[in-house]
Amino acid sequence: MSNLSTLTPSDRINRRQAAEYLGVSINTLTCWASERKGPAFYKPGKQCMYKIADLDQFLESRRISFEQVPL
Repeated sequence: MSNLSTLTPSDRINRRQAAEYLGVSINTLTCWASERKGPAFYKPGKQCMYKIADLDQFLESRRISFEQVPL
């Protein structure tokens, strides 16, 4: 697993970009973070940074699939 220092700038995005990527508001992402139920993030200073791979994993964990039911 990589840490923030080994990530390139293209591997990480800020909270605004992450909210846009996930299709939610910045406030929703902030609430999720405070409730510890959103995607993992780093906070190296005042700004939260998200790994794109973590956002993809978060989306995948909320995937709903419907199995085809025979008629």
